[in-house]
Amino acid sequence: MKDNLEDFIEVHRQEFDDLEPRKDTWTRIQKELNHEMPQKDYTWIWKAAAVVFLCLSVGLAIERTTGLEVQQVAEASGLSMAKSPSAELTEVENYYTQLIAQKRGEIKSVIDKKGFVDIELLEDIEQLDEMYANLKNDLKRNQNDERLINAMIQNLQLRVEILNKQLRILERISKQEENEKISV
Repeated sequence: MKDNLEDFIEVHRQEFDDLEPRKDTWTRIQKELNHEMPQKDYTWIWKAAAVVFLCLSVGLAIERTTGLEVQQVAEASGLSMAKSPSAELTEVENYYTQLIAQKRGEIKSVIDKKGFVDIELLEDIEQLDEMYANLKNDLKRNQNDERLINAMIQNLQLRVEILNKQLRILERISKQEENEKISV
């Protein structure tokens, strides 16, 4: 087939060569040849990869930090991390429950002495108690779900932290009142 095409072109060459192209045709062809193909911009891929890498790094850092906190709390309360998650949770929960009860007792004694009442604090603590109860119910449905266990422990830690801050505030107020009494 190739030979037939070549033969046909050789025989009819004169018919193909009878027309001359216009002068501007060659200049247009030359411009198109000199015009480089536009480079595709792939910087968005690098940006997306950087964002994914950053998100993964932050996620892993948070996971390791919270995992270390849980392990430190467990070790501080004498727990072994080799225990089952539910046994661990029970022991951590007991530790924090005792700590929360102790802090609440301290706050109650200061409130009874001085007559301070912080309604917002009580509402925040009640809200955290409700959230903890909801997490506990979710855990009953999804046994040993580490995310729920971590959320429950974080809730307990947050309650202890709030109570500690409130104790510090009450102590400052008490000291300030004592200083005012001494000044008068």
